[in-house]
Amino acid sequence: MERDDFDETAPGEIIPTTTPKGTYSAFRPDPLPPSTDTEQLITPLAEATQALGRLHGIGPRVGSREILIEPFIRKEALESSQIEGTHATLSDIYAYEAGQEALIDEDRQQGTQEVVNYLHALTHGLDTITAGDPITVELLCEMHNRLLSGVRGDEANPGELRTTQNFIGSTPYIQDARYVPPPPNEIPDLLEDLLEYASQETNLHPLLRIGLIHYQFETIHPFLDGNGRLGRLLISLLLQRDGLLPEPYLYLSSYFNARRSDYVDHLLAVSQRGDWEEWLLFFLRGVQSQADEAHQRANLLVDLREDYQQRYQSERSENILELVMRLFEDPYLDVNTAADWLDVEYSTANRLIGQLEDDGILEELTGKERNRFYRASEVFEIINKPIDQL
Repeated sequence: MERDDFDETAPGEIIPTTTPKGTYSAFRPDPLPPSTDTEQLITPLAEATQALGRLHGIGPRVGSREILIEPFIRKEALESSQIEGTHATLSDIYAYEAGQEALIDEDRQQGTQEVVNYLHALTHGLDTITAGDPITVELLCEMHNRLLSGVRGDEANPGELRTTQNFIGSTPYIQDARYVPPPPNEIPDLLEDLLEYASQETNLHPLLRIGLIHYQFETIHPFLDGNGRLGRLLISLLLQRDGLLPEPYLYLSSYFNARRSDYVDHLLAVSQRGDWEEWLLFFLRGVQSQADEAHQRANLLVDLREDYQQRYQSERSENILELVMRLFEDPYLDVNTAADWLDVEYSTANRLIGQLEDDGILEELTGKERNRFYRASEVFEIINKPIDQL
């Protein structure tokens, strides 16, 4: 990282630092908030807010909150992990959670565990935070511990702020890094300042403030590893805590994942040139895009659920309707799972699954005669496919 890469508008200070391995430059960001010209953001902010309003309005039609929360959280965990080069699929996640690791290719098993860890970290954060609660260093460390324990990166002190220098870039040499965050002795104060700002009441719209906070967290880079994923987890927590949606339906990692280079370039441009407006514009477009996509997927899921409900509500057995409705919360199951859901005998659950397989609602995935495992294909496709293919 070169000092010349940062001009006089950079919102921070270049710090020369000497270590036993040599001298390098690090960037220490100024406290939030910056001085920004938000006039050009008025229209995109209104469009993003309107998209959130449409998503907010889907709630009464959905009824059961789990129909959206469960699949959308898993989609977020997958997309955020993929930004970091993790190899796994949504099908792998459901198979892992159902105890069907044998269905996961060996080269994706480590990646699947990383995604599941992300899921655990996210649900812990969402379960901990309620409206208006401050986000604390302790909570971030708890989430970080869940994120990295037992997977690639667990040597990077899960749950602990870094005490050594890290850097961003493909080079093995810090002097050649694209970006070097603040030295470790600066981390506690910088992170406390950031979280204090996150808890303050300001006149700035919450979406703009969340965009600023995400930039600042990534710039501080307070942990040795996992900062990108934890920073995106922080967005989800803030959206929920600030009451922008009644339930955690909105996640931005899919938008960032599809535009990885732009995402990283916009963050770096803020540090180098103070390009706050361009970053916030990118962030707001992401909010609008993902809110619209979540709204579309939600409507497709509810349409399908209503179709299934009409199809099976006249059946003699109420169990089959209950089973079909449960598929929207978890589209992967075996006979024992169905028996537990319905509190019925194995033979009854097996008969119901056989009927749904004959009807094309379920497909069998193992090709075996015993220990068979099923997926609700239409439900899964709505959750998994790109929105323009639905």
